[in-house]
Amino acid sequence: MGNEEVGGEAVDSLSTKANRLCVKDFVWSQEEWPTINHDDFETGDDIPLISLLVVQKGMRDQEYEKVCKDMVLACENWGFFKLIDHGVPLEVIENMREWCTEFFDLSMETKMKGARSTSLPLGYTASNPDYGYNLPWAEIIQLLQSPQQVLTFAKKVYGDEKYQSLSDAIMDYMDSLNRLGMVIFEMLAHGLGLPDDFFTKNFEEKEATMIRINRYPPCPLPEKCLGLGSHSDPHTLTILLQDEVGGLQVQKSDGKWVGIRPIPNSFVINIGDTFEAWTNGRLKSVVHRAVVNKEKKRLSAAYFLSPTSDAVIECPNQLVMDQEANPRKYVPFTWGDFRKELLVQKRVLGKTALKRYLVSS
Repeated sequence: MGNEEVGGEAVDSLSTKANRLCVKDFVWSQEEWPTINHDDFETGDDIPLISLLVVQKGMRDQEYEKVCKDMVLACENWGFFKLIDHGVPLEVIENMREWCTEFFDLSMETKMKGARSTSLPLGYTASNPDYGYNLPWAEIIQLLQSPQQVLTFAKKVYGDEKYQSLSDAIMDYMDSLNRLGMVIFEMLAHGLGLPDDFFTKNFEEKEATMIRINRYPPCPLPEKCLGLGSHSDPHTLTILLQDEVGGLQVQKSDGKWVGIRPIPNSFVINIGDTFEAWTNGRLKSVVHRAVVNKEKKRLSAAYFLSPTSDAVIECPNQLVMDQEANPRKYVPFTWGDFRKELLVQKRVLGKTALKRYLVSS
């Protein structure tokens, strides 16, 4: 079958009654077309691997110091690392994954009961019709870390049946990842020579912390479509769960794309724009994307940690001791201001969101 014929094919898995789509509607601009397949991985190691075994043992010794430094180094060089021995119970992960898989397997009519609306500003979407072009080949659940919002979403979809189980599975998972996030923040602060609570004290409220669960159906034209376009995450830290089907790709400083090989019971951690500004560019927020494939559906869940709205994102003096060699790169801003700008922008392309806060040369 030629590409033209494929392009006219209806996409039932990403079409709603109100929005019938064909494959050609998902073809991206040519400069965005992926250059490597979903399962093309580096022959050697890709991003660094960090184990939190020392934390699980409750140790604060030289080994702990080394792991903190290794974590900082990974975030300086890559902006990404894989995390194992993370302490999140496997049953919490599997329960969330099973419930989300069951949700995505529901009929489109049922899933659309949980669609974004004025009464549920986040929820389910098939692709993202708001974008108009370069549509993501993905169906998406997006929810704040709010028991009320998660419960409302689950009730809309399931009515009185099973809604509590779905809600509990998602909230238990988010609560576990929040605890893990605080451990990572403490370790990065420690490795940077800052007080251990330098970052964590800004994350007591959860009004902007959210989860985005993506399912990427098999795609007949993976060489011209993307599950998620190239972008950096505007939040502070992302904890990503991916299944065994590859698809996450990271852009290195030389512009080359590399695929991140999935490993069982691990998370992929990456630095967001807010964290880059907070550390004066020392920790890197890196552009990445999700590619799709012809044979296998893929599930991933990204948990985005964000500080309270009034948290001021300003690099501490300890990280800009030498103003001549390492001048202050960003003007201070609050997360609330940044988030308002993001809502206006709607879509983050490449690494554009942070540029507005650069100190003018």
